[in-house]
Amino acid sequence: MPPPSRLAVSIAVGLAATVLAFAAWAAVRAPFDAGIDLPIYEEDTTILLGGKMPYRDFAIEYPPGALPMFVLPAVMFGDARDAHWSPPNDHGYRYQRAFNSLVVALTATMVILTALSLDALRRTTTVRLFAIAVVASSPLLIGHVFVQRYDVWPAALTAAALAAALHGRFRLGAAALGLGVAAKVYPLLLLPVLLIVAARQRGVREAITAAASAVAAAALVFAPFAIASWNGTWQMLRNQLSGGLQVETVTSSLLVITRHLSDWVGLHTSELTVRPEQHGLNRAILAGTGTEATKTALNLLLVLALCVIWGALARSRNDPLEDLVRYSALTVAVALVLGTVLSAQYITWLVPLVPLVAGRRGAVATSAFVVAAALTHVWFPSAFYGSYLGHFDLGATSLLLARNLALVATALALALPGPGALRRLLVPEARSTSAGAFGPT
Repeated sequence: MPPPSRLAVSIAVGLAATVLAFAAWAAVRAPFDAGIDLPIYEEDTTILLGGKMPYRDFAIEYPPGALPMFVLPAVMFGDARDAHWSPPNDHGYRYQRAFNSLVVALTATMVILTALSLDALRRTTTVRLFAIAVVASSPLLIGHVFVQRYDVWPAALTAAALAAALHGRFRLGAAALGLGVAAKVYPLLLLPVLLIVAARQRGVREAITAAASAVAAAALVFAPFAIASWNGTWQMLRNQLSGGLQVETVTSSLLVITRHLSDWVGLHTSELTVRPEQHGLNRAILAGTGTEATKTALNLLLVLALCVIWGALARSRNDPLEDLVRYSALTVAVALVLGTVLSAQYITWLVPLVPLVAGRRGAVATSAFVVAAALTHVWFPSAFYGSYLGHFDLGATSLLLARNLALVATALALALPGPGALRRLLVPEARSTSAGAFGPT
């Protein structure tokens, strides 16, 4: 019998690590840990199963592609409608267990897809096991918001898109991104990366066909709801893409720590406060002098940064597949750093992306991401989060800033040129002798 392939070994080790990670999470978490969002998911499901149409008959915060994650737990192990959460009844327990089962299945799927991507990238065994270990340990690294939020669903679709594209199936990958957009919107940022790489490898016609696949997949999900209520569906999208400067963003933590420093040296600064987001979104935003102008500046800076990133990708002469994983991770990391919304669960978006990046750059970026994930676990849910929202406690602010600086370090590790690129830029001889060598830097 031939020995098992490296792919088979990677998948087996990854699935075993996933089981151990969730077992450890189950051992250390509270007996009933539904949090804030899970009751919202169940409530929306109860209304939907009662015959109401989302966006037409009742408002729902999330895109329609998220609905499978809400509805399936209610029907997997018996009808979980009429759940109560404080205190929980049997319906609530069943809904949570079913939801957690879906998260386990999607994490295992993400591990398999990561192994397939690493196989296409021809990574060494050591690199494969390290990357898969990071993905498999996500419930322990990130904690509550990984297990009790639905972001693992669009993250798994993103992992599927990358695995397909890395194996030359750009249209299939784009369709997966389209489904991801219907679930959480943010995978739309990755579509230009995939299309640019498709054009570089297969030509513009392939990129156009892939774009059509993405649009068709997203439209297939959105269409029934848009037909039933265009205004309601459009309002949901507007709510998702608008709003104030959330209190957990990189910029918010910098503004709050600056206020602490100003108070310490005796300078008078404008007051910052926390208020709930409008439109019924479950967010807390920072309010005070200059926050609206800051939000506008961040939006413009993010658009500029993304254009620069995608332009650099189009001009790159490196291996297109290496560029696909690097620029995908960079795009999402920059969106988190410069975005006006950064909920704790958004860290999940980077799970299937950063561990795929090659070389020292990938090792540094993944290490910084692991630190950001671990600090997120400490940050939410905990007393730190409450004391930060309540009175901008200095210790809580410092913890949040540390997490956000780890995200900045992740983005910088992905963005800055590697030593080889710097050498070719600075040394003419190196530039001439390396012409035609397109290995990853």
